[in-house]
Amino acid sequence: MDRDAALSDFDAARAEWEAVFAQVPDAALSYLKPGDDYALGGLQVHVNWVLVHYSRVLDGVKADPHHELQPLDRPEESTAANKRAKAGLTAPERKPALEEMSALHRSVRESAAGIGEADWSLKTPVVYGEGQDPYPTSPDDILGWLREHYREHVHQCPELIASWREMS
Repeated sequence: MDRDAALSDFDAARAEWEAVFAQVPDAALSYLKPGDDYALGGLQVHVNWVLVHYSRVLDGVKADPHHELQPLDRPEESTAANKRAKAGLTAPERKPALEEMSALHRSVRESAAGIGEADWSLKTPVVYGEGQDPYPTSPDDILGWLREHYREHVHQCPELIASWREMS
């Protein structure tokens, strides 16, 4: 997908996520469906963490697209984010979490918008975790994964709301 279309769809995917997350009742924000890794409100925590992670990767790829990019996240960051996501949110935490997403989304968007068309599909070898092989990654890939990630939770969220209502 060309850069401008990818950026437009990135914004659309975020808007879809925000609309569906707005339907989550405050009382359901800490609901954890048995067997799930994230509470209903924790999906927002998880979305934010994924934006943090891929923002780092995008900035690294943008800074030096011709050299292998080493892992940028500390292992304990992912563990802490997953723990927060499992706990969910309280009603007063919802607005700050959404504001954080807005800032993170804007940062990714601005970084991506600054990448020229010639480099948009350029693959950089990215090592995502210690001991892993590099994975060829382009800015287009990153924006695609982020769009898909928003939309994955757009589909998941209503199912979790229904499950919470059944359990209530």
